[in-house]
Amino acid sequence: MASFSNEFLQRLKDSVNILDVIGSYVELTKKGRYYFASCPFHGPEKTPSFSVSPEKGFYYCFGCHASGDVISFLEKMENISFNEAVERLADSANIELPVKELSPEEQRRESSRKRLYSVIGLAGDYFHNCLTKTRMGKPGLEYFVKRHLTPKTIEDFHLGFAPHEWHRLYDDFTSKKHIEGNILVEAGLCGVKDGSYFDYFRNRCMFPILNIRGNIVAFGGRVMDDSKPKYLNSPETPIFNKRMLLFALYQALPEIRKKRQAIMVEGYMDAISLHSHGITNAVASLGTAFTVEQARLLKKYADEIVFSYDMDSAGQNATKRALEIAGSVGLKLRVAQLGDGKDPDEFVNAHGGEAYLAAIDRAEPALDYLFGSLCRQYDSATLDGQHHILDEMFSTLLAQNDTFQFNSFIRKMARNMHMDEGMIRSEALAYAKKNHSNIYISQKTQKELPEIDSDVIVKKRKLLEDGLLKYCIKYLVFPSEAEELDSYRFCDPFNQKLYDLLKSFNGQPFTIGMIEAGLTREEIEKLAALHMNEEQTGLVPREEYILPLRRIFLQDEYRKHTENVQTLMRSDPELAKKEQLICIQLSKEIMSLR
Repeated sequence: MASFSNEFLQRLKDSVNILDVIGSYVELTKKGRYYFASCPFHGPEKTPSFSVSPEKGFYYCFGCHASGDVISFLEKMENISFNEAVERLADSANIELPVKELSPEEQRRESSRKRLYSVIGLAGDYFHNCLTKTRMGKPGLEYFVKRHLTPKTIEDFHLGFAPHEWHRLYDDFTSKKHIEGNILVEAGLCGVKDGSYFDYFRNRCMFPILNIRGNIVAFGGRVMDDSKPKYLNSPETPIFNKRMLLFALYQALPEIRKKRQAIMVEGYMDAISLHSHGITNAVASLGTAFTVEQARLLKKYADEIVFSYDMDSAGQNATKRALEIAGSVGLKLRVAQLGDGKDPDEFVNAHGGEAYLAAIDRAEPALDYLFGSLCRQYDSATLDGQHHILDEMFSTLLAQNDTFQFNSFIRKMARNMHMDEGMIRSEALAYAKKNHSNIYISQKTQKELPEIDSDVIVKKRKLLEDGLLKYCIKYLVFPSEAEELDSYRFCDPFNQKLYDLLKSFNGQPFTIGMIEAGLTREEIEKLAALHMNEEQTGLVPREEYILPLRRIFLQDEYRKHTENVQTLMRSDPELAKKEQLICIQLSKEIMSLR
């Protein structure tokens, strides 16, 4: 990927009118300092919620929270890469792109990648023509018709068929298209043994795998007889890494952006059948378990994933792994259960799209699903069953790295399993220490300590953090009183990074451009959301934001040290006294803030 300096990107954005670019896609109406339109990312709306500020150079939707600058807008609208968006804008503004001299090795790699795209694209057309225009494709066509696919669906997904001969593609591509055998091997279309080439895919229905820009980069092939494996994917190549792509993502992106939700299924036919029934935000994994790379890819376009797997033991294990991964990148995860032992393909063809969407609406949070499935798998009334359930749940909860969620779920497990909450907390603490986790687990039971609504506290903290940062961005100033938050950790990782960045200016004047220079492209979109949503920005940051955040921090510290006192009273009275002194000091500080 080409690298552009922050100076060049800022000059480019200053040279194009964000209103002209966005206005070429939606009709903008001026209201005060902002321009408004119906959001192009989440569909028609009665009251326009999509706002654009030519002064700030950002857009923000108050409905779906899409945000960013003119570059990210073009990326999303045209489904193109960052580099492609920059090139288009530079062309429209008659600005020359910085010329970067490629080394001979870089030139070789770039040439090889272009050649692979070309050859694999030709193979996609070849397989599609075999299916739709030759007698060789009859078995494949019969299979797709039997699976309820229409000619339009076959065309939309560019489905194909690989002839059963061992050398058919090799012979056609080398003799007619003059493509060398070693290139076909590099593209994953042929193999070679004892100096003889053979086709990698034979007698299989072919499913093209597209990258985010709509280029075919690989194939999945389903066998027509009892050969093994039933499904065969292209080997990895310089343009294909199965951990970083999802089947049907290119076709699903518009609806995923609109709903901010992706439906994850296991098989190619599951995804295609859902699309053919109008459920076009469905994607499928490529024969692998859900990966962190796939989670990060989806996080750019969605807030939530609904898993619609076969709910057998394998599906349960896959959901557990996915939960750990989704939590690590900030995605919400729910699990849909279809019943009748049907997979999504069978269910949607038997009951229709509306019934399937109803099942998606009923999908339960993944943690609740996992806990319920473990309770069905093990007998929670026995000691052995309890240990199995707790160990599985602790493993998953620990991976989320969310203190409030962990402590809240302990209460739920105690209630549902009819166990002593204090005992579960002790087990959780031992498990966390054994796995070298520093996550905080309260030692208080519900009876000993009034239960607090953790969701309310987190929301309050987030609002205060956002408010402080919006103040800094609006007035381009970092309050000196903010040093009172030096011990405070922001609940939102982006907010913490932005706060640290603003603090690093050491009281010197700064600009929005200087802030952008310290952020990634994804973080600039979050900056845009803060900068655009400034209507309720306060005027006295210390009283309105800093002191309330300081108070929350001190109250949380007070709770922790109070719990430490009770834990240490018997095991280490001297250390308990030290903890009591800390509690007294914290109490004085809290009172002084009032």
